[in-house]
Amino acid sequence: MSNSEVPTGFIILEFHQNCALYGSQSDSFESVERIQARELKKLDWLRLKDQRFCKKDRQLDILVEKKLLEKFSTYFRALNSFREADCERIIVDWDVALFCILLEMFHSGHLDILASKVAALLETSVFFGVDEAIIRINAWMTLTFSSKDPREILSVLKSLPVIWDASHRFGHSSLLNFCVEFLAVNFMEARSMSSFNDIPHGLLSACVDHIQLTVHSEKDLFDSLRCWCEGQDWVDEAEEIISERKTSIMNKIRTSLVPLSVLLAYYPSKNCLDCNNRTIRITNYLEYLDLSGCHEVDDDMLFQSSSSAPLPAHCPSVPPGDIPQMLMQMQIIESPFPAFRYTEPVRNSKWPVIPKFENLKILNLSYCNKISEDALLLWLREACPQLTEFYAKNCPQIGFTFLPHLAKECPNLETVDISLDIFNLEDRNVHRILTEDENECRLIRRNYLLWGVSPMFLLSSLSVRGRSEVRDSVFNIIAANFRGVDLDVSNCRMLTDNGFSEGLKRLPQGLRSLKAQRTCFGPEACKVLSSPPVTGGVRNDLTILDLESCHGLTPEAIASILKTETTLSTLNLGDTTLDDIGLYLFKGHRLRKLCVRDTKVSAKALNFVLRNNPGLVSLDVKGCKSACIDEYEILLSGVDDIESQKSPNSISSIFRELESLHLLEDFEVGWRFSQLALEAMKPSTKRVRRLVVGVGGGICNMGLQKLSNYWPSLERLSLSFQIIDDDGIIQIVDRLRSLQILEIQNTISHVTPKGVAALVNRCPPKLVRLKLDRVVTGITDGDLLQLSKKCKKLASFSLVGCTQLTASSLVAISQNMRALTELKLEECDGLTSSGAQCLLDSCKALECLTLRHNGKGLEDSFVMKAKDELPYLWFLSLDMCDSLSSSFETPEMARRESPLNTALLSRCSSPETGVFPTASTSRNGRPQKRIPRDTIVLRWTRDLTLAYSTKTRI
Repeated sequence: MSNSEVPTGFIILEFHQNCALYGSQSDSFESVERIQARELKKLDWLRLKDQRFCKKDRQLDILVEKKLLEKFSTYFRALNSFREADCERIIVDWDVALFCILLEMFHSGHLDILASKVAALLETSVFFGVDEAIIRINAWMTLTFSSKDPREILSVLKSLPVIWDASHRFGHSSLLNFCVEFLAVNFMEARSMSSFNDIPHGLLSACVDHIQLTVHSEKDLFDSLRCWCEGQDWVDEAEEIISERKTSIMNKIRTSLVPLSVLLAYYPSKNCLDCNNRTIRITNYLEYLDLSGCHEVDDDMLFQSSSSAPLPAHCPSVPPGDIPQMLMQMQIIESPFPAFRYTEPVRNSKWPVIPKFENLKILNLSYCNKISEDALLLWLREACPQLTEFYAKNCPQIGFTFLPHLAKECPNLETVDISLDIFNLEDRNVHRILTEDENECRLIRRNYLLWGVSPMFLLSSLSVRGRSEVRDSVFNIIAANFRGVDLDVSNCRMLTDNGFSEGLKRLPQGLRSLKAQRTCFGPEACKVLSSPPVTGGVRNDLTILDLESCHGLTPEAIASILKTETTLSTLNLGDTTLDDIGLYLFKGHRLRKLCVRDTKVSAKALNFVLRNNPGLVSLDVKGCKSACIDEYEILLSGVDDIESQKSPNSISSIFRELESLHLLEDFEVGWRFSQLALEAMKPSTKRVRRLVVGVGGGICNMGLQKLSNYWPSLERLSLSFQIIDDDGIIQIVDRLRSLQILEIQNTISHVTPKGVAALVNRCPPKLVRLKLDRVVTGITDGDLLQLSKKCKKLASFSLVGCTQLTASSLVAISQNMRALTELKLEECDGLTSSGAQCLLDSCKALECLTLRHNGKGLEDSFVMKAKDELPYLWFLSLDMCDSLSSSFETPEMARRESPLNTALLSRCSSPETGVFPTASTSRNGRPQKRIPRDTIVLRWTRDLTLAYSTKTRI
């Protein structure tokens, strides 16, 4: 098209590659496409916006009305002041697809904005001075911010770094603010994306400071920022700048809201208790608030955080000074039942308005034992009206009577978990020697009459594991008001078989999951569970059944359940009277997890279940002696070796059956498991991640070598009573580098300093749990010091029988393993000879602590100090031999003040006198032999202090 062919008032925009931006006549091209912009339809614009002109011999001419260009673009208006004003053709050196987006807006008014093109479109709009496009981009930001489309949100998050960079270069403040706020609101989605490490430091820093930062927990923010720092490429940065940026971003963490076990694993030298900002990050966008493990959270923090949270425009803020008065305005309400009086918050006209977080659906307050019931109930009523899930594990201050009030204030509540972790004490050989406050316990039981006034409405899942308040009468009331399908009453030892049966009859809806470990669940309950529903009732289609260690069960009762429950996906009957008849009656084909440990099932019956359930992911047959007939016994009976392999009762038949379990990940086994079994399993079980071999197994050095060849990605390895020496230890630490849990105890062979050195120097980097009980008896203080430095992130550490250790090793553990939640040190003479105050000062995350026969140096007040100084401690085990005065002071009603619920105090006798020894050495200076005498078990519940005596060492 020549200049003479250009209509009056129009101009040709010429697009081709490798040309400068100036007015000129076009050169000759092999291929020229001529388009008149005002005649283009929607599909034509789509073609142009998607078209790429990469060939040098291709040219695009677009005929555009000159006044239209000057109307929208300051760039083309400015051309009137230059020689291009008289040109009918202008070469545009710009991406044709981007420019066509603007041309379409000039002609149709529609601006097509995609997140992936926002940065480039902004650059194009700024360069050509198209203010209307910039206004449209601002409108797009507002619309996108309120979008609920996950795909659109992910698309914007992926493009944020580029948008931020473009906005920063062109000084577009509104788009900069959009990037910060959008990332803040959608931070949880952004942290899971592979492009998270591409976020610039300035954007991330501004996001963390933003008032709308929405994270489930401070722990999630801590992990995200730590991973961001580790994932950055700092090659071109100076060392001082790198350190400054890392420090500045990590200092934004509110450390009082990060669980100590997490914080101490990465910053063991940091004083985690020093934090000026104690405000919980709560926004109106938050759906899940996780405060689990934050023991510093109390009533004031809840209300202060609510008052400082960003509020909707219609909701006034809450003056912080009014919060204490708010908590004090509680009125005693007379119950219709004289035995029960409870406090209920009463609305006062002077109270400020507490903001309502309508989107908050899930709340986790596990281990937050400083929050009172009354304040929590008030906060939930005012701030969380739409709550559907509530978790408060190991919160002893929250009683069972809290549930009906909670259900009343949160009518949409579906899931509640107020379980407690307790030490499992066997009934045999146990004698109760003390009970306090039994009258109060009877009063508490009468309080449950309130449940008839406040039913639990929509509650579908309830976990009260470990709650001593749950008795027969309480369980019946729960069942009558419980409309759910998931129930966990494990370790509720006060429940009887009759109580179970009566409660199960009252359930208005069929159960889907029942967990009743270590309870009195027995034949009567089984009869109700397996019986057909009454007229109009709903059948129990159980998918999870956990009756482990229910010693009242009979084989017939178990068989009656297995005969009727065919939809089970998880079945745990470990440590029960399960026999072959029960397994043969089970017709299910959906099992994913099966535990029959310590039962009398045979290999033939077990094979029957394995064949019918090829989708098993977890299998536990540890302690099943009857399932494994020794090949030597078969040979002695006169059957040749070939026939023994074909026997359905032989160990080989079981492992041949395992070949079909292609999904198996967890495997726990004992008797007759050896390297031959490993070879049988090798072809198919490549997904095994966790292996536990107990008593009766035969894993030696050769077996460990095959183990590392077959399953190099093993994450857990637990070996008990196996023949392992230095070579075996070296095989483990050198070839199983993905191990997270390593448990070795009571090895039959001897581990020399060579094996100890291998373990110390080449410990797997991901290890979080290490158990070495009577394995490395020759470990020295220097070895343990090196091990503690290499394993600073350990959460659990157990060491038994290391007699060469001194008090300096305890100091090394306390200084370098501050993230420990579980610590067991036993028969390590000399460790506590100078006391154990260093543990209380440094290892603040401890939940379980066992110190036995480690040296006579513990103060009489050690139990009291541990309760006061360790905020997460719920289990403590000591030995009187280690006390300076052969006794310990113990607290009363400890559970009202701390999570501590169980303390074991063992006592020993000397063979000479038959009484408890007062010193660790005899008159001749030699170590005095100690014989376990008994164990005093102190157990604190919410309303009771119980003491038991058992003649066995626990």
